[in-house]
Amino acid sequence: MVGIMDVLRAQTFSTIAWFKNNRLMFAAMFIWPYLMVGMILALGTLYGSVEEYSKKVEVSNPALYLLASSVVAMSSIGIVDGVAGFTLYNRWLGTLPYILMSPVRTPILLMVAGLPEALITSFITISAILPATLYFEGLIGVGKSFIVYGFIILGMLPMLGFSSLVASLLLIVKEESNILSSLIPFILLVSGVFYPLEILPRVLQLISRIVPTTYIINATKIVASYYTPEFKGILLIMYAIASLAIVYNLMSFTVLGKAEKAVKRGGAI
Repeated sequence: MVGIMDVLRAQTFSTIAWFKNNRLMFAAMFIWPYLMVGMILALGTLYGSVEEYSKKVEVSNPALYLLASSVVAMSSIGIVDGVAGFTLYNRWLGTLPYILMSPVRTPILLMVAGLPEALITSFITISAILPATLYFEGLIGVGKSFIVYGFIILGMLPMLGFSSLVASLLLIVKEESNILSSLIPFILLVSGVFYPLEILPRVLQLISRIVPTTYIINATKIVASYYTPEFKGILLIMYAIASLAIVYNLMSFTVLGKAEKAVKRGGAI
């Protein structure tokens, strides 16, 4: 009998095999956070100073904050692409009908299929910034990196449900590639990954409150702002992430089930 663990094992093997066959991409993942931070800091100095950026974003170490934020950004892209993209890629390959007919329930399958890739990708990127955090803040910086990684893992709970809702949309509509390619930049936009949310229009600030990545970024900001992170602020963020996880995952189970039935009735997968 095929179960969740079989899906996780198969997807873990698939992800590892992909990295083995794409070694340049694997190596680029260790360089990508530094390229992002270097570009942002270089462009920022043309219009201001690092000190001014630190004041506006309210962090004591902008380089450390930007490195951690780039990890959050890449992990967020990974979970959306891993879950929602799983549906899209299998449709392109023509294997989606066989997946929908598998013994594992479609909502569970689509939610857990992208999890191994997301976990492995986020671990690689957090490992990439460890030398920088060690340089800036010693072992305390390394500890902060793993706190950020812990929030990324926690943030995957609502992101799984969020991405599954996108996957349900991809099951029904056409031109699905446009939806997915537009969604990821929008998530980064309303999460305040590299800049304060206060500069966004009011409506986007309101939308940011229901995007899980926003709270991971806020936790990252707290970690980067204090030598010893503020426990109260982190606890409130954990409550917010847990609440979103319950809401999004309950919604995704219901919506995915209805989307599956609608697609099977229509006969066009």
